[in-house]
Formats: sequence, structure tokens, C-alpha cells
Amino acid sequence: MSTATPQYETLSGFSPPSTLGPYRAADYWKLPEGEPVELIQGHLVVSPSPNFVHQAISALLTEFILGAARKGGGKGCAAHMDVELSDHSIPQPDLLYIAKERRHIVKRHVIGPPDLVIEILSDNPRRDRVDKMNIYAEFGVAEYWIVDPKQRLFDFLINRDGRFEVQPQHDNRYQSPRLAELSIHLVAFWAEVERMTSDSE
Repeated sequence: MSTATPQYETLSGFSPPSTLGPYRAADYWKLPEGEPVELIQGHLVVSPSPNFVHQAISALLTEFILGAARKGGGKGCAAHMDVELSDHSIPQPDLLYIAKERRHIVKRHVIGPPDLVIEILSDNPRRDRVDKMNIYAEFGVAEYWIVDPKQRLFDFLINRDGRFEVQPQHDNRYQSPRLAELSIHLVAFWAEVERMTSDSE
């Protein structure tokens, strides 16, 4: 177990080296509760507070995830929820969903990969598109949605043998190929985002 004094890295310019950082899960659990800090490949990373558009998108997706949970019997939640993937990586996704048959992985925090993770891009997208995507793929997150607020786009990715593959959208709607309760109408979603944020960008 590391005895080093924790040093946070900010999201801005964050590019962890290929080698693991010095921190492990035992160090992470000693941190003050409630801080938006993630353990990514042995590095402690703190993100700046999200802006209004990010929060509006998160609120709409939270409604979507909770609706899916009611329909399919699963569990869903928004940040900040620890997801323990390994001794070196404990991310806090923006949103996550766990299917009914895997509800047992939810304890005080989530132990193991969720069935769906959603990340909303910040001003520096590298963390979600590279660093976190790599660990989600490696440790078996089945489905990963990346939301781009600036471009008003979703990327829908499915994990196949440890690699994410982009999934198509049909008629402005996306239906998860693995979970029937996960279906989203994209035009309606972005129209509601626009209504909520038209004076905030």
C-alpha cells in the first residue's frame, strides 16, 4: 500500500503516463468523502465543477436512466458514484446503469463494471474519449455512451472482446442491442436540452 501523500491532478491537460501511478484503492478510500476525485490508472484526478449545460444534460439523462430502471428492473444513478474496477482504477461516471440480473454488484458503491456508463464531455475531452474509455473497455463495461454537448451528438459504443465498437443510429433513435429498456429519441432529447439551456451557452 502506498504511503505517499495524495496529490491531485486536475483534468486540464491530464495525460497519465503509460505506467501506473503510485496510488491504489486503499489510498483512495482514505480520501474525504464527497470530493469529485477519481482513481484512474493509479493517478488521483479531480475535475472542475460542471457547467450549467453539462448539468442540464445530466438531469435529462438521469430521468432517462431512472425510467429505464423502472421498466427493466435494473438500477441507475448519476455522479458521484464510485465504480471499483480494479485496485488501480475507481472512476466516477457521470451516469451508470446496471441490469436487473446484475443488481448484486451494487453495495455501498459499485463493485465491478456497470452494463452502461455515460460520460458527458468537458472542455478537455481526452479523459473520457481515451483514458476512461480504455479502462471501461479493459474491465468489461458492456456499453458506453459519450455525449458531446457542443456538437449535440452521442457516440454509442458496444464492448466486444475488450474493444469498443461504434453502433449505428436509426431514424434519430438509438436502441441498445443488449438492453431493451435503453432506447432514446435523439431529436426530442436535444430539443429539450436546447429549451433548458438556450440562455446559458
